[in-house]
Amino acid sequence: MVNKSKILSDLSKIAVDAMSTFSGLKKEIETLVSLRVNKIINKMNLVKRDEFDVLKKMVQKVLIENEELKKSRKKPILRKKKTSKKKKKAKN
Repeated sequence: MVNKSKILSDLSKIAVDAMSTFSGLKKEIETLVSLRVNKIINKMNLVKRDEFDVLKKMVQKVLIENEELKKSRKKPILRKKKTSKKKKKAKN
């Protein structure tokens, strides 16, 4: 009975040690993968999120202004007709 409890105790100790080892290994792998992904992203010269958001707002503003200009151009502008000098001379 003593041997069985010692064996079970040893097995549980090994299992606990293995779990902590795997936990450390998991953190190490996550760190390595994260570093490699960041390195690849930096090489790609991608735009940062905050810069993208600023540019997106600027484009939206320009699109709105463009639509407003299109609407204002469609409205007819009433102007008085000017008679040309040639027509005045011909009448005289």
